[in-house]
Amino acid sequence: MGEINELEDEEETQDESDDLLIPVPLSAEEALAGSRKYVAYTVKLPSEQLAALQLIWLELKRMYGTHSPDKSGIIQQAITEWLKRWDGPEKAQLLKQLLEIRQNTRKRQYKKL
Repeated sequence: MGEINELEDEEETQDESDDLLIPVPLSAEEALAGSRKYVAYTVKLPSEQLAALQLIWLELKRMYGTHSPDKSGIIQQAITEWLKRWDGPEKAQLLKQLLEIRQNTRKRQYKKL
């Protein structure tokens, strides 16, 4: 599994590493309202998702150079869209998917023991 680590800072930055800044609001309403406080948080991703994120980031970097969106921006957009879906009619389906992810994670953990 790939891992993404975020660093606490007042401004969003992106360097050559996989360190990202992701705003973590207190509620979904805050997330959609635009309140921003950046905190450190570790996100574990399947390696194929991290590889896909890296490919998107590299493509944007080639297209826009120094003005390209960074990985943190891509993830922020994805989370914003997911939060909108969570507050809508798709909530039951999203919850089902989350529970399946959790079940699969536990299966992998038990295999390692």
